[in-house]
Amino acid sequence: MAPTFDPGTLLLVSSSTAKNLDFFDLATGAKVATIDDLIAEPHEIAFDPGRRRAYVAHTYRHGVYDQDVPKSHEISVIDIDGRRVMSVIDIAPYYAPHDVEYDPELDLIITGVEDFEGRNGVVLVNAETHQVEANIKTEARNCHWLALIPGRKVFATHKEAPVITVIDLASRRVEGTISVPGGAEEIDASPDGDFVYAVTPRMRVEVDLDSGHFFRPASRAGEPAPRVVKIDVESNKIVDEIEFDNYQIGIRAGCGQRLYVTGMNNRERPADPSADLKALPRNNGKLHIVDASDMSLAGVVDVGPQPMTVRSTEDNSTAWVANLGSGLVSVIDVEAQKHIGDLDNNGGGSYGGTHGMALVTPS
Repeated sequence: MAPTFDPGTLLLVSSSTAKNLDFFDLATGAKVATIDDLIAEPHEIAFDPGRRRAYVAHTYRHGVYDQDVPKSHEISVIDIDGRRVMSVIDIAPYYAPHDVEYDPELDLIITGVEDFEGRNGVVLVNAETHQVEANIKTEARNCHWLALIPGRKVFATHKEAPVITVIDLASRRVEGTISVPGGAEEIDASPDGDFVYAVTPRMRVEVDLDSGHFFRPASRAGEPAPRVVKIDVESNKIVDEIEFDNYQIGIRAGCGQRLYVTGMNNRERPADPSADLKALPRNNGKLHIVDASDMSLAGVVDVGPQPMTVRSTEDNSTAWVANLGSGLVSVIDVEAQKHIGDLDNNGGGSYGGTHGMALVTPS
């Protein structure tokens, strides 16, 4: 059965390569607007329900993580109802914001930035004035994904750095670190604020942007097992985990102790150096549905190639997965554990770049 949504419920979806932001009306399934001239490259998106705004972080001018590419330094402010860019926040001299969160209790836009000219860490922006209020430096060189406990803490992962940094938002200082051998990918907080879940270790990958392939390197002896860890927010301790057979990358903590975890399931690079990489098909990715009460696997659904960001409804009936490889968003019936359709964000081409998403509730 097709999911039903209240009128005015939107899914915002960005493509880093197309530099666009799509507005999908979930009540009808139609794409109702596109902003197609965003600053390069749009990545993650945060929703500010009080102001009816979205904040879009721009990470690079082109390219991907850990390449020698020019870094962006902006956060676009989107008027959701007007479906337009209303302003741009320039956070320079801080560069390469990847994830972005909105804290309604502190009225702050929070983003993590990469190391650039000796500056790094988490940047706090006043949501009313759009002025940078603080920069909280971290020992790890790059901040990538964030998990927010509004008014209290933000947890940051650092890709290859083998720690998660815990920041106290009240004192605006680093509270401590949590060891994650091999580094970590995305991180998210449970809606009740009791736990944080992180994907670890960093997904090892060889990126070939000309062909649009993310190749999986050969495994190495002694590598940490792919897993998702469960962290108690009060103690900052890992209290449980689930292991996987393959690398994971994206995560979303839903209500009712439901977790959604994406894995790219990348193929290995062909041994033949003359192989036509552009003609090489990609593997489908996987969405893993996890019961966080005991960190057990509840189901697996095939999605598009190179899945990353995942979002879900409050009742866990529907999930959406942004597929970098195809430029499509997979629509998932969670109860049936079935891929029931796609939203076209930037289909076609070698690399769609579909990345950031935000679920927008009606005003």
